[in-house]
Amino acid sequence: MKIVSFFLISSALIFANNVAQAGAISPLKFCFEDTPQAPWTLPDGSGLNLELLKRVEQRLGEKFEIVAKPWKRCLEEVRTGVQDGLIGSALAPERQKFSVFPSRADGSIDPNAALNDDQAMVYIRTGSNANWNGKELYNVRQAIIVQRAYLVGKLLQDLGFQIKEIRSIHEALDALIKGGAELAILQGAEAASLVRYDSNIKDKVIIASTPFISLPMYLPINHKTYAKEPHRIQAIWNAIREIRASPDYRKLVDAARLP
Repeated sequence: MKIVSFFLISSALIFANNVAQAGAISPLKFCFEDTPQAPWTLPDGSGLNLELLKRVEQRLGEKFEIVAKPWKRCLEEVRTGVQDGLIGSALAPERQKFSVFPSRADGSIDPNAALNDDQAMVYIRTGSNANWNGKELYNVRQAIIVQRAYLVGKLLQDLGFQIKEIRSIHEALDALIKGGAELAILQGAEAASLVRYDSNIKDKVIIASTPFISLPMYLPINHKTYAKEPHRIQAIWNAIREIRASPDYRKLVDAARLP
């Protein structure tokens, strides 16, 4: 009887464990750029986009594994399926080849489901004749500095400009003021803050008044991951849309914006 009882108890425990494992949610793997993009993402895992995703996890009972990596590697790992999604990606045809962006019922991309909105501003070395009039770049004689693997670089190449890719905002501005370029087109509030307030930069660089481009920044998902669990991914995008629009989260955004 003791043997039979032990067998029944052991079987029950194994069954319960299997049920628990079957009901457990597999974490989704997301990556973001490992250089600062304040206030949205920072290499230490802080930033508003990461706070937003934490709130999505709590609301849906989700589980995300989030890691910082060089942006070019993030793109490649989402393309190959190592990562499930990109945190803070602009919409681009090349990225749509391997990932799905949030869309409306009619199939058009939904900017309200973006994690945040960002701008790429034009930075001009003081004394240069190069300029941006809000519609066209002109008198550009050197390659334009851009952040590595960013959409802006592809847009400039399509317009016939040469580009020089640099990884971080600090490196880009340093190269600009040292004469490595006449123009830099950089994304994120940190670059503007450095130019306005850093004594080593502010008199050497001018910020054009009109953005080169404004960009909603999304959480696109690898095609295979989306095909496997479309309802799960749609629920995540819906939660992003709702949380981002909430008064509580809007207060965080307003408080965290760089001057």
